[in-house]
Amino acid sequence: MRIFFLENENPYRTSSGGIMSYLMNLSTFLKTQKIETILCGVGKQQSKKNEIFSEFKQILVDDNPSNYKYIFALFRKLKTLKLSRETIIHAQRPDMLIPAICLFRKTKFVCSLHGAHDKAVFDKKGFVNGVIYSFLQRIAFKYADLLIAVDAETKSYYLKKYSFIKDKIQLVPIAVDTDKFCVMDKKIIRGKYGFLQKDKIIIFVGRLEKEKNVKFIIDSFTHVQKKTENVKLLLVGAGRQEEEYKLYVSQKGIEKIIFKGEVANEVIPELLNCADVFAFSSLYEGSPTVIKEALACNIPIVSVDVGDVKSVINGLEGCFLAKREIKDFSLKLINVLNNKDNFKGRNKALEFNSESVGQMTLNLYKKLRGKG
Repeated sequence: MRIFFLENENPYRTSSGGIMSYLMNLSTFLKTQKIETILCGVGKQQSKKNEIFSEFKQILVDDNPSNYKYIFALFRKLKTLKLSRETIIHAQRPDMLIPAICLFRKTKFVCSLHGAHDKAVFDKKGFVNGVIYSFLQRIAFKYADLLIAVDAETKSYYLKKYSFIKDKIQLVPIAVDTDKFCVMDKKIIRGKYGFLQKDKIIIFVGRLEKEKNVKFIIDSFTHVQKKTENVKLLLVGAGRQEEEYKLYVSQKGIEKIIFKGEVANEVIPELLNCADVFAFSSLYEGSPTVIKEALACNIPIVSVDVGDVKSVINGLEGCFLAKREIKDFSLKLINVLNNKDNFKGRNKALEFNSESVGQMTLNLYKKLRGKG
């Protein structure tokens, strides 16, 4: 058996998002089981390989295209490949399965469902793109052998839309690398990044895109500032809204907001360990990996009810679900900043370690191949 991953991601980037972390954690586990993994990604071959993605064999199809261009590039690349019966093609978006479905018949097709992505396409790309995507999604669902929903809400959403997938959709949560994301000495790590011990740091890590709703966090932060001394907001990530947010902060005269920009993957656990609370306000999600990563670093969470966040932090003393209201969200941030001692969120994150979640996925792969 070998696993052929499809994802519009450049393996030579030093920073990556949640889907790439999902693939990396899964691939690392599969390697321990002596299963070969190949990533059909994008970008240009470089002389020095990024060690973060060294677990993958790599096939690069184009130079950082849009998702639709990536699909056309996949057609061209996959035509040149010979994939055996033992190959499982595992895509991270339904539409990315279309080239493989058209070109291969003897392989098995798997697609992970990272939230209600069709809704996101309608919201971000408009009605026409949404209709096209939904059409491709239906075809992919028809021919896929296995659909992996990363959270219960996503599974329920798609089952309501497509009843015919009920026998092929399974729930497998997203794993977190609990070795990489761990508790560090806050005094030392803060000194490394120029923070003071008296600072109270709110952190967000993710893309600065519309769906992440970061302006809501910025507005909530202004309310926290009025009632909390030495508070800072650390925004880690880049995206199309970055310059808009910087201009907004400048025009409003909001101080103590640090735009860290895109950072290397190995820096993220350190920045999380600098923080006192993680703020999250996305409009839609599946199973945001960064929530578990923050917990693995023992950082409390304040989040709106989105994706599977509620089920992950449910019952965790020191974490809060907030309404999508600035007053409620800011009050809960203040609560955590003033009562963050003895938090034990890492124990929860350990439930989603790469080995246990990886084994769940491997069992599904084996069942597809009749080896379960």
